[in-house]
Amino acid sequence: MRNKLLPLLLCCGLSSLMAQEELPSDTFRVVKEYQPTIIDAKKIGFQPEINDTLKLEAELNYTFIDKNVPVQFQVEPIAAARIKGEPLVKLYNGYARVGVGNAMVPFGELYYSNLRSKKYAIGGHASYFNQRELNQIEASGMSKAHVEVFGKRFWKANTLDASLSYDRHNLNYYGIYQQAEALGIENPDIDDKTLEQAYDRLSGSLKLKSTVRDSFNLRHEGEITYNYTANANQGVEHNVVGNLNLNKFKNNELYSVDVLIDLNDYDFNPSNTIFAVKPQISTIGEKFRINAGLGIYMNATSEADFHFYPIAEIKYNVLEDVIVPYVGVKGEMRRVNYSSITRENPFVAENIALANSNEKFNIYAGIRGLISSKLSFNVSGAQSRTDNAFLYVQIPDSVYQLSKEFYLTYDEVDETKIKGELVYHLNEKVNVYAEGSYSEFETNEEEEAWHRPKLKLSTSASYNLRDKIIVRLDMFYWGEQFARGVDPVTNGAITTYEFNKQSLDPIFDINLGFEYRYTKRISAFIDFNNIGGINYEKYQDYPLQGFNVWGGLTYGF
Repeated sequence: MRNKLLPLLLCCGLSSLMAQEELPSDTFRVVKEYQPTIIDAKKIGFQPEINDTLKLEAELNYTFIDKNVPVQFQVEPIAAARIKGEPLVKLYNGYARVGVGNAMVPFGELYYSNLRSKKYAIGGHASYFNQRELNQIEASGMSKAHVEVFGKRFWKANTLDASLSYDRHNLNYYGIYQQAEALGIENPDIDDKTLEQAYDRLSGSLKLKSTVRDSFNLRHEGEITYNYTANANQGVEHNVVGNLNLNKFKNNELYSVDVLIDLNDYDFNPSNTIFAVKPQISTIGEKFRINAGLGIYMNATSEADFHFYPIAEIKYNVLEDVIVPYVGVKGEMRRVNYSSITRENPFVAENIALANSNEKFNIYAGIRGLISSKLSFNVSGAQSRTDNAFLYVQIPDSVYQLSKEFYLTYDEVDETKIKGELVYHLNEKVNVYAEGSYSEFETNEEEEAWHRPKLKLSTSASYNLRDKIIVRLDMFYWGEQFARGVDPVTNGAITTYEFNKQSLDPIFDINLGFEYRYTKRISAFIDFNNIGGINYEKYQDYPLQGFNVWGGLTYGF
């Protein structure tokens, strides 16, 4: 039944559809999705404004009522502020040092002074050592003694400084044994009494110096010194020197004048006087300093000679003390007397001829500065000419060809010198100082600049380990130097001498010292001197001591 109804319904449906009208056709292209929008409406603002065209302006007058209101207060004192700095280091009045060694038997030193004082300082110093013969160098023993008292008096504007000292130096002209050995003379018949020499020196000084820091005041410094020197044969020299310096700042300029008077009298030479006046002006800028002046000297013996020397120097601070180049020129008349000569070379003759050295000019230039906060340097070069420059020579002797003593010969010497310095400082722990120089000498009459080495090198260093162990090192090197020798020339019964040039070996010396501070009062030390053991000759025929060691104890009180 169902199968028959289904076709019948389909036919009825189709016939009804075909009976309806056909709908119109159209085409739609969709570009994007439909987005409905709402048109904005006009709204009333939240802060309405009122525009008032009528403005009222009122003029106001202000007046002040002058009425004092009493105020009462009480002053309360405030305690002064105290700045707590580092505590003062404890000082001791002095120390005593004693010791022995294979060359020195014995030696001792004593020092004493008052503690801190705002009014004065006074103290004394004494030392003695005796060096015996060593390394088979006959008659090479010697001794030195020193006694000194000193004091200072402090005032608000001035300081007075005074000192008095006595020194004695005993030695022998032992070079004669070296001459005899060089000639092959064994056991020479020499009276040791004729070789003995002793120097007694008495010195005193008095100095007054202004300590006012106000640069607009006239500052002064005056000093007078007296030196007495006597030898074993009672040859006596008196030397009196007076110095005065006056200086004053005005704006950026420093005006100064130096006055010198130097009186000298030695038994074997006529009296001599040097008088000098040196006015100078220094201009100080932000990065530079210029100094200019004139040295006026009078050198009077039997006659008076006047000499004039330029004084000029320019310094320029390129980088805040990091690099400071400088250039200058100077000259002077230098005192040469028996006291200064015997301190430098004690083996000179008593009847030496004395003449002051005339440095005609000294032109120099250099650069100093800092490589770091701990390392500084100074490099310079100089060209100088000195008339009456003294040189040490030995004169011909009838027996040993050369005299046992040194005499002075004078010549005009031109010197070209290059010098360098280096300083390293690390707190109080490490300190190093190194210096080196090289010189070329040109003489007028002599063949060489006798006993003047061209190359000099030196180094000094110290190391402090927690203020408990102190190590010190000193080294120096002198290059080859020359001494004047003689060759005998026989012509029949007459014997004469011809001078020749003798070379002295370079000098190299190393000294090493150790100190152990057991407490702040007690310490022990030991020094090793001339570690290389070289008996070098600083002066011809006079070899110095070889290796020696000495040590001892120091006590502070």
